Amino acid sequence: MALPVLGLWLAWRASFTLSTGKRVLFMLVRGLVFLALAVVLLNPGEWKEPEHQEEKIHAVMLDRSASMAVRDAGEATRWSDGLSVAQTIAKQGGEKVKAFTFSDALEGDALAAGLKPEGQASAVIHSGIGLFSGASGLGRKLASITIISDGRQTREDAAAELILRARAAQVPLHVVPLGGDWGGRDLIVRATRRLVMALPGKPVAVVVSVENRGLGLIKPRVQLVDAAGKTHAERDVELDSGMKKSVLIEVPKLAGGDYRVICATQEGEDITRNNEDRLRVQELTSRTRVFIAEGAPYWDSKFLAQLLREQGFMDVRAIYRLNDERYFRVDAGTSEPVVSGESTFPETAEDFAKLDLIVLGKGAEGFLDAKRIEALKSFVRDNGGALLLARGKSYAGKLPGFEPLEPVEWGVALEGDFRFEPGSVGEAAGLFGQALPEAQDPLWRQLPPLRDVATIAKLKPFTQVMAMGVKPAVGREERIPLLAAKHFVRGVVVALNADGLWKWDFDPQARKLGNMYEEFWTQLLQWTASYAEFLPGQELSLRLSESNAKLGRGVRASIGWRGGKDVPQPKVRVFHDGKPLPDIIASEAESDTEGRRSWTALLQPENPGTYRVQVFNGDKPGPEAVLNVLAPPTEQESLAADPEFLRELADATGGRVWQPAQAAELAKHLLTPPPDHAKEREKAIWHPLWPQWWLLTPLILLLALEWWSRRRLGLL
Repeated sequence: MALPVLGLWLAWRASFTLSTGKRVLFMLVRGLVFLALAVVLLNPGEWKEPEHQEEKIHAVMLDRSASMAVRDAGEATRWSDGLSVAQTIAKQGGEKVKAFTFSDALEGDALAAGLKPEGQASAVIHSGIGLFSGASGLGRKLASITIISDGRQTREDAAAELILRARAAQVPLHVVPLGGDWGGRDLIVRATRRLVMALPGKPVAVVVSVENRGLGLIKPRVQLVDAAGKTHAERDVELDSGMKKSVLIEVPKLAGGDYRVICATQEGEDITRNNEDRLRVQELTSRTRVFIAEGAPYWDSKFLAQLLREQGFMDVRAIYRLNDERYFRVDAGTSEPVVSGESTFPETAEDFAKLDLIVLGKGAEGFLDAKRIEALKSFVRDNGGALLLARGKSYAGKLPGFEPLEPVEWGVALEGDFRFEPGSVGEAAGLFGQALPEAQDPLWRQLPPLRDVATIAKLKPFTQVMAMGVKPAVGREERIPLLAAKHFVRGVVVALNADGLWKWDFDPQARKLGNMYEEFWTQLLQWTASYAEFLPGQELSLRLSESNAKLGRGVRASIGWRGGKDVPQPKVRVFHDGKPLPDIIASEAESDTEGRRSWTALLQPENPGTYRVQVFNGDKPGPEAVLNVLAPPTEQESLAADPEFLRELADATGGRVWQPAQAAELAKHLLTPPPDHAKEREKAIWHPLWPQWWLLTPLILLLALEWWSRRRLGLL
């Protein structure tokens, strides 16, 4: 109010030269001007909340894939239950709800007549993204999305994009999971190892996993068939529903090549394409070069060396230390020992390069000095050699520099007998169930126990326990690692924490189980030599980033080199159905800190199936690997629902999980407007009145009139 009064007072003083009438008129005009300015300064107006420009819509996605035709319980299908939920929401929501079907993509009106669950794919994520990308043609913003589905996806799409879009748009994803754990009726045949090594003069063992899902009691026949269709062996196996068995097929002689293990289609079987699997048999033509060093001669170790020399696939040299000045050795190709005054233990890298596997017994401190220990470590670490500690701790007291090689830290010696018990880790590594009987085979419990077992103070990092020693005790079992293995960069070190395996050959009861002594040692040594990065006799190694890859995913082939004078020029050749695909030139990778060189190649098969991958150095063939490219799952495979996948979508976007019986409650939740929270009021905006034409026009006219009056009356 002070501003108009000030304006009147200033007008009265400025117009003292005018007559009284003109003076009053001028004061009136000036007062009106100051009054209008006061009104503008007061900034009159009102608070208004943001107005919604358009009403949002609630979208419903109903799964129309073939898996929705499953009847989990009773006569109702997943489709009928889901359609009922969609109809309830649409009926209560009217124009505020739009329902769609989806299978491999977002489709049309879910309430159209005559729809059936017959889509040949399920793409929940892809279809949900379609709602945000405009594929639905909604023309309005989304308020929420309700997904009615069994959660099965045949298309592997990452959920992250849908979740990010929903969060950005503040659109919660509500889910209605349908269905249960319905696995279908299926016989699954799988080769446990797709690359089988064939040793000269030894039978070839192929282990096949056979699983029965819901077919009742059946007796399928497992056949081993070559590429020409010839059957080389067959075994019958009896399984009831829910059972899974390993079937061992042994063939006295099997040439290298591609093979299949197959079972005939069973009556009532839903899925038939997994009734066969492929494998590759690779013949090892190079003899494994073994060096045995025993510092505390024991007739068992002499018998072992003699046994290994009789194998047609090994070149064995052995040296035995009788005392500080007397040794005797047995060279490859001979059986007579040679007495010598000096040790012939390898000294240099060139000496070690002539070997694949070194076996140490007791008394290793009599062979190993600091120089030999460093050369031995380089043999394992850099050249991919293998070291087997055949009688536990191989030295007395401490042996500086040697401990880093060992897979364990040794404890104290134990009394008593320990039963040899293979484990699942040994099966996964291919030692048991492949080279030797599987871990659950009753044979292992019938073998004589072992002695001279030591406690294990600590397992070194990355050490894997292949078998345990079990000693019955009052109220409990004492369990000690008996067979442990550790990769040492490129090579491998294996420790057998026991003595007394000779009983497996001489015990009358053990002999009834077969020649397990011979089988155990020959297979353990051959497995140890091949468990390292390089196969015996190979200068290159080959490792795949994964052996079972999804279609469309690249697989990295890594190639190592033992080292030498001539640098290789590796290339990778991929075979499919026996036919070679174009060669892939490997690119050299960055050398590691020790200067070891390696190469990589990227494999991207275009079709599902089994591929043979082989590395070549120029035209010289090298090691092989088998790659299985998985076909995308079809709607008739693995029909079990996946409610957890849907739950994760809801939790990540602020939605909720609803049951089909809660359809009416869900519709009410969607259609009820949110309450007037204080946070919403904080978003209100002040709308002033003065920027209006009906207020600004009089103000401008008054200013013009005041200016004209002063000019007319001769005032400044």
